[in-house]
Amino acid sequence: MAPRIASALYGVIAIMTVDLAVQPDRLTYFEAASGALLIGLAMTMTRMFVIVVTKEAEIGAHLPLRKLGAIGRDASLVMLFPVVTVLLIGVAALVTTRWVILLDLILYLSMAAVFLIGFSSSYVLNREIRPALSRGAVWLLLAVVLVALKKLT
Repeated sequence: MAPRIASALYGVIAIMTVDLAVQPDRLTYFEAASGALLIGLAMTMTRMFVIVVTKEAEIGAHLPLRKLGAIGRDASLVMLFPVVTVLLIGVAALVTTRWVILLDLILYLSMAAVFLIGFSSSYVLNREIRPALSRGAVWLLLAVVLVALKKLT
């Protein structure tokens, strides 16, 4: 479960990072949606490469091809948040949401996802709420610090 949770986090952090850098009204909705998918794919490949290299280092040999399918499936979870972002952009385009509102919404959803992923990654260890809430809160705090730093620059 931990590699899957980590994979989902890759996608959230990638979209959150890009969201912080995007300037309102600089992209069309199509460009933003395409960009989110490309970023998700790039991070999926990165996650897959990290998993392969880590596993190979652990066993001291190359992985057989049959293991790559399972790794690819786990790494594909990176795409969860980018796909949610694309859907959100599509809805925003339909209702002609202003870019400032859309970017803020994506950022707030990213922070909520960071909290949920932090919570989940702790909760699956021992099914205890208090440490899971603590981890989620700490991860959320780190995400808020990232956003605050962006707002200061």
